[in-house]
Amino acid sequence: MSTGQTIQLVLQGLVFLAWAGLMFRTLFLWRRRAQDETGAALHGPGQMLKQAGRWLRAPEDKTDRSTLFFLTFVLFAMILSSVFLGPPG
Repeated sequence: MSTGQTIQLVLQGLVFLAWAGLMFRTLFLWRRRAQDETGAALHGPGQMLKQAGRWLRAPEDKTDRSTLFFLTFVLFAMILSSVFLGPPG
């Protein structure tokens, strides 16, 4: 594995870790909001979809939403560049 490939792999790993951390944080936020709203520890997919819609519109979630969308775009761009451009080096 060349130095370029190693750097690319490490960068993809770091972006993925940031994305995964923010995604889990978002999912736990949805769950907490659903639990606060319904009072039930377990709720159905309809409640999660409702919380997703709320998260997509809520001004207080704008920073997290923008960051998650940006990281998703960067991750896809990195994956596609490695697929279509081939391995560096």
